[in-house]
Amino acid sequence: MIRTFRNIRLLVAALAVVAFTGNAFAQDHGLAGGSRWDVSLDMPMWPALGDLDPVAGGSFDSTGFGLGVSWHFPIAHYANSDLLFGVDASVAATDSSVNGFFESVLARQLYLGGSLKWLLGERRNYSLDAGLGYHEVDLAEVDSEWWGPREYEHWSSEKASVFVGATWDIGAGRLDHDSGLFIGLRVHFADFGRVSDESFSGTLGPNAGQLDGPLYLLRIGYSAR
Repeated sequence: MIRTFRNIRLLVAALAVVAFTGNAFAQDHGLAGGSRWDVSLDMPMWPALGDLDPVAGGSFDSTGFGLGVSWHFPIAHYANSDLLFGVDASVAATDSSVNGFFESVLARQLYLGGSLKWLLGERRNYSLDAGLGYHEVDLAEVDSEWWGPREYEHWSSEKASVFVGATWDIGAGRLDHDSGLFIGLRVHFADFGRVSDESFSGTLGPNAGQLDGPLYLLRIGYSAR
């Protein structure tokens, strides 16, 4: 992405600020020890992406791949649940059979936002999740040869994105365990508008379709508290 470096710096800075302020808040309010973090391998599934109709022919894969991370700290304790607030960040890509100038076109995403996590269950190992954040998407060709990477961006869009989801901390839910495997599902909603070539119109064309939600994101990884 053209703006990726700038956004990664923003992402790292936001994670650092939340980690610092979150621990301070928890200690000041007697909630220390309840923070949660995770890292994940993500699998995006985006029906609208597969429905695009580029003039060059071909289509985008039904699933992609990505990496995600999140950090949450407690803001309220209840008798049978805990409410946490934090940040989420992820990058993902989906390949295609759409031929460009020198490579097939790749759909790339970057997401950074804040969210609430409502932990439920006796061991607080289930949660309902909701978030809002910055979501950037582009369609580009990327060629990483030994003499250096090159890329050509056909189209890009930046929007606010909301998601709802659920998480199951399988490992952390065991007796005397506070870390382990987790699985989660998020459903993002955003309207990125009409997809078209921003310069030369020989790949996507003047109107390849509308790219909007829902975007399903399956997350499998490691969580700890």
